[in-house]
Parts: sequence; structure tokens; C-alpha cells
Amino acid sequence: MKIGRTGRHIIVIILLILAFVPGIQAQEETLFNGTGFYLSTGQTWTFYQDYAFALKNVDRNGEKAWVQLKLNNAVVKSGILSNNEVFYYNTSTNGSNETVIFSLEVSGIYSGEDTDIVTFSPVYQYYQPGLADPTPIPTQLPDNSNDTSGTPAHTNAGGKIPGFHAITIAIIICIYSILLHRT
Repeated sequence: MKIGRTGRHIIVIILLILAFVPGIQAQEETLFNGTGFYLSTGQTWTFYQDYAFALKNVDRNGEKAWVQLKLNNAVVKSGILSNNEVFYYNTSTNGSNETVIFSLEVSGIYSGEDTDIVTFSPVYQYYQPGLADPTPIPTQLPDNSNDTSGTPAHTNAGGKIPGFHAITIAIIICIYSILLHRT
């Protein structure tokens, strides 16, 4: 009976490790979570993992917008979008199923005499394995100050906590050991 009990405990520990160790389970980490932003013609929004999204142009009627998504300054997808249309960017690794990396919905197109503005909301970016780990990027707010230092006033941390999975596993194993010895 003792062997069966030990076997069950080993299986529970293995399942806990599989549940918390990154890279063993499928990871879908949201980097940009449903908020929105706006761009004027010619502006670019910088995302995590070296992606950038640019508004290239708006048509004369203010009904369609030409956008481009770049990775490391190379265009990976371009599109002409209307109001309420969704822009998706998918990737596949090693011939597996495609995974959504970006989802941006056009929530408004505004055409003016001097400039055109397109708003995007909701906007999602998901972690893409194989690219650089997400690092903090400057918060992109309109600059209404006279600060010419070039240093961003705010940053968007959005990174991972180093060692979080290892600490979590250690705590779970310790708690499980304590409970095991009490029975």
C-alpha cells in the first residue's frame, strides 16, 4: 500500500511542475490587454517584442485607413481597414496551428483639414515564442511639455517576475511535503 501512496504523490508533484514551468505548457501571455490608442497619419505605435504599428494614410472620404505592422523594421502585414474592422496578425511555428499575435479593431476614423486620426480599440498583443522577451517600452502619450531631454516620463513595465515559477513550485512542494508528513 505504501508504494501506491508514494506513486500518487510523485504523480501529483509531476503535475504541479508541469502546470507551473514555462515552456512545458502552452503559453499565451497577453502583453497588450484590450486598451486602445490613436494615431495620426504618419505616426507609429511601438509594441513589445520589436513590433511597430503605423498609420500610413487615410482616404479622402475618411472611410478607410492604410496600416502596416512591422517586426524589426520589416513589414510583416499591411492592410486597408474600415471603421469597426479588425486587423489580425497570426504566426505559426514549426508547421503547428496558427496563433494570433495581434488583434486591433478600428474604432473610429476622423478626417480633418490638417491631419487624419484613427483610433484602435480594443487592442491585443500576445507573447510570441522565439522572439526577444518583452522589455518595458515607453508609455506613448502626447508630449505637451517643453522637456527636450528625450527621456520618457513613464514606462510600461509589463515584464515577467524573475524566478516566479521556480518560487511557486518550491512553495507548492513545501506545502505538499508538510501535508504529506501530517497524514
